[in-house]
Amino acid sequence: MCGIFGMVGRRDHSGLREAALTLRHRGPDGFGEWSSPDDLAYLAHCRLSIIDLSDAGRQPMANEDGSVQLTFNGEIYNFAELRKELVTVGHRFVSKTDSEVIVHGYEQWGDDVILRLRGMFAFALWDEKRRRLLLARDHLGVKPLYYALHGDQLAFASEPRALLPTLRSMPEPDVDALFGFLRHGYVQGSRSIWRGIARLPPATKLSFDADSGTAQIRRYWHPDTTAQSWSSAAATEAVRSLLDGAVAEQLVSDVPVGVFLSGGIDSSLIAASARLQTSDLDSFFADFVGWGGSERDDAAAAAAYLGTHHHVEAIHQDSVGLADPNRARELFAAFDEPIGDMAIVPTWHLARRIRQHVGVALSGDGGDELFGGYSRYRQVQSTPRRRLAWRFEHMRRRVGLGRDWPEGYASQEEYYHLLQCPSFSRQELAVLFPQWAPQAACLQPADWPESSFAPPHLDQRRWQNLDMQTYLVDNNLARVDRASMAHGLEVRVPLLDHRIAELALSLPLSMVDAAAGGKPLLRQLAAKRLPPKLQTKPKQGFSFPMGRLITEPALVASLRTGVMVRRQLLHREGLERWLSAPRLSNHNFKLWLLFVLEHWSRQWLLREDPAA
Repeated sequence: MCGIFGMVGRRDHSGLREAALTLRHRGPDGFGEWSSPDDLAYLAHCRLSIIDLSDAGRQPMANEDGSVQLTFNGEIYNFAELRKELVTVGHRFVSKTDSEVIVHGYEQWGDDVILRLRGMFAFALWDEKRRRLLLARDHLGVKPLYYALHGDQLAFASEPRALLPTLRSMPEPDVDALFGFLRHGYVQGSRSIWRGIARLPPATKLSFDADSGTAQIRRYWHPDTTAQSWSSAAATEAVRSLLDGAVAEQLVSDVPVGVFLSGGIDSSLIAASARLQTSDLDSFFADFVGWGGSERDDAAAAAAYLGTHHHVEAIHQDSVGLADPNRARELFAAFDEPIGDMAIVPTWHLARRIRQHVGVALSGDGGDELFGGYSRYRQVQSTPRRRLAWRFEHMRRRVGLGRDWPEGYASQEEYYHLLQCPSFSRQELAVLFPQWAPQAACLQPADWPESSFAPPHLDQRRWQNLDMQTYLVDNNLARVDRASMAHGLEVRVPLLDHRIAELALSLPLSMVDAAAGGKPLLRQLAAKRLPPKLQTKPKQGFSFPMGRLITEPALVASLRTGVMVRRQLLHREGLERWLSAPRLSNHNFKLWLLFVLEHWSRQWLLREDPAA
């Protein structure tokens, strides 16, 4: 895992090295940079050494004549077989890294090299002969990639922080993205929180012609969501085979590898598969001392059953308290885009502790989206009573009597939105941010992006596919990436091997039904590999009560005296009106979102030290 940065179209490279080095936390083991002979292209790389720790693995990495240059973040798990194929047709390798197969693969297959890659990746490749930059992001968006296109110049980076110095004007928030954060809890889709900076979507490539200054963006992977005919036994065996293969590939490393072990089905199955393939495995669990909802016993039971070397990282409340501005600043420094998931706290702390033992950790992310683990898939089912209530609310809205979302909802999509992210209404946003009241008035209750591979019918499949393209990539994977890379820890996600995703999306609905605890297919596999206690365990989630992070009075005090109020981003009178109004749904969660936005503003937008 690394940090990548570059710019094409600007021959003055002043400040570019400093911008690239803002990603040093992602790659603390080395720094490299390269400029084209005419200075048209600049590439940089902050290295986290995982495969081939020698200097031969340094980047940017070139082909034999230097006409192809690569800066790469991620891991290519099938690099050994690709390397063998490329050597057979005459390519000569100078390192043992996985990244070099992209360089020679591009020479051999052009852009189609992307179709041959299996792994998590975000890379930039400069073709000197064609004066062309190629950007690509992995199938499911495990690794982030941002870019800023201004006229005939294009800059890219692993995180927005490195692109801020390249903008032609003072950094400003994208109001639609900011409101998206306050309504979803995360910034969604191809937008970033910053005006002028975009995200490259998953399974997408961008080609930029330096001579014409034109960019083309194309999706390279569209999974087939048509349900296939599977027997339960055949499907379970197919999942087992693909999972074991993915775990085997992802155990390959030149630094120690461990596993997150929460005690849930997904992480326990990853640990079970890894334990079958290695005799020496470390597992890790974060335990927040004094929390009654801890899964510590379940994780310990899984570890004992599997025979891992289990590490319980005890985290005390006094080391988490976010009312302390210094502790809050340390945590939120990892997130140059706001993420409202409270799991950022345990994820960040666990990653810091794990990094003291291993350089790579396997995670169970993706199982709920692919195999039907979220209870909201079941809760959103259309019933006669709900259909009547939605029809009634729709009629009320037509005559101006309906309630603003999220207090009322008039369709199944709005109800799903409520279950997933019950946050600010348009009216509340207009009160808090009156300078953007027109934008707030234009917001739609279910403002999901147009899905690229979700079925049109409103059954569980639609919500799973929607989550894969929104909540999974923009919340869960973004949270894990930022929290782990803040400490130089690489996190791999075997369940998000795109072959497993393709299989999961082809299963009949009965095999991914969220009823009765969800994930029936994974539970069948668990029956063969995990202790009985875990086979029927319901999903709990990686979080803990917000009151253990920070009290409500401390949240309110932070907002009243915060930089957003002082610099008039958040309206002082509007905040007081909102605080004194009758409480609507999820008041404390909304306070938390404003608190996260406050600390993002302090560190990134308005740049104010917490001691000021």
